Amino acid sequence: MRTFLERFTSRKFIMALLAAVVSFIKAYYPDFPDTALCAVVGSLMGYVAVEGAIDAVGVLAKWLAEKKASE
Repeated sequence: MRTFLERFTSRKFIMALLAAVVSFIKAYYPDFPDTALCAVVGSLMGYVAVEGAIDAVGVLAKWLAEKKASE
């Protein structure tokens, strides 16, 4: 079972939170600069992409280690 902190920092949760924040900002502050929103969204999406790449490399390394051990 995953701990609360792991769930809180999951990529799905971060993207859902980001969508809620952007929706709130656009609804209540329609004159908020789009470039600022793009900077925030881009930064968080970059974080999610890097974490996904790290996870993919970890899975690939585990698969290769298991394959080498079975030979």
